[in-house]
Amino acid sequence: MFRKFNVLVMLILGLAAFGFVITLITNPMYLVRMVLIAAAVGGIFYFLYKRFLAKRFGGGGGGGKDVNKYKQAARYSAQKYQNQPGKSMKKPSKVKPSPKTKSSLSKMKKRTNDHNFKVIEGKKGKKKNRAL
Repeated sequence: MFRKFNVLVMLILGLAAFGFVITLITNPMYLVRMVLIAAAVGGIFYFLYKRFLAKRFGGGGGGGKDVNKYKQAARYSAQKYQNQPGKSMKKPSKVKPSPKTKSSLSKMKKRTNDHNFKVIEGKKGKKKNRAL
């Protein structure tokens, strides 16, 4: 079965290569025009996919809900660890912070949390499909 299938595929590919060589020799401008038309049609399909379908299905373009939540969590983490030496994810900004009083610093220390976790919503209502 597989051997017959391989022979059939090789025969079709051989005929395609033969037709390509014959067209290249006899009418090269037709071949160039067909390649340009195929590239244009492929480009149009790619544009339509990226513009309309990628956001709906979560592929490419960063349009999926999970991707947006991940980016938001990454931004939050980068902001939180930006001022710690050795752990910064971004280059430190060149803007100098304004001087703060002792009372404002003590208020900020009271408000900070000790944990490093951020809750990302998941599929809570969906049951797992398990066998007993």
